[in-house]
Amino acid sequence: MKRSDDNEEPLLNDKIEKDKSLHREDLKLLLDSSYPLLHQFRELCPGTFKHSQSVASMIENIALSLGLDTVLMKVAALYHDVGKMFNPKYFSENQLENENPHDTLDPFNSYNLITRHVSDSVMILLNDVNFPRSVIRIISQHHGTTVLKYFYNNTDKTNKDVFRYKSNKPSCVESAVLAICDQVDATSRSLIQANKFDPSLVIESTINDLIDDGQLDDVMMRLGHLKKIKESISKDLEGTYQKRVDYNKGSNNI
Repeated sequence: MKRSDDNEEPLLNDKIEKDKSLHREDLKLLLDSSYPLLHQFRELCPGTFKHSQSVASMIENIALSLGLDTVLMKVAALYHDVGKMFNPKYFSENQLENENPHDTLDPFNSYNLITRHVSDSVMILLNDVNFPRSVIRIISQHHGTTVLKYFYNNTDKTNKDVFRYKSNKPSCVESAVLAICDQVDATSRSLIQANKFDPSLVIESTINDLIDDGQLDDVMMRLGHLKKIKESISKDLEGTYQKRVDYNKGSNNI
């Protein structure tokens, strides 16, 4: 992750060049629940859609704190996994209990099926005239060249690079924010199911792993903005996954 000089405006050095035809009302149309692609996405991938909604909520708070275009960021978050519509059952969030087609597949075949959702998302959105290239660019970078660890860990672990996403690394603050929020939400849901959820640990480990793996090397960002990102995500996780009283224990005086 590059650190910008104090005299520079960090979001201008590598800022997305907005499409000349980009209008705020056009983007808002894509957030309408009746928009055909969004409706289809919700019907075919209910679990993925809920994940995308969570990421959109998380990313909106960050966009506000950093002065980013909130509508553009919400659109990118809501549609970032739309490519999963082609194979919804191959993604755990859309599977029923005891329904995992990967159980009968070689890890490398599973890797190919999972990682292609990035290029599938780009292809779907390129065929929709209402999506500006700036949004598609953000979405195309949300996994960077990270390792698909689940299936890599099911191999002899001799060549990690074979199990990397073949995408471009985040090249702007907007792409980096989406990458961070996507991983934080997915990890949080997984750890909650295993009763091992620690919000601060999830946030720190997610960001540190991306930095250590070189995924944020091309992003110009101040340390102050990284702090704001962490604070915004922390507040969102506290509100979404706050501890609840177990009303099955204790008194009946509620």
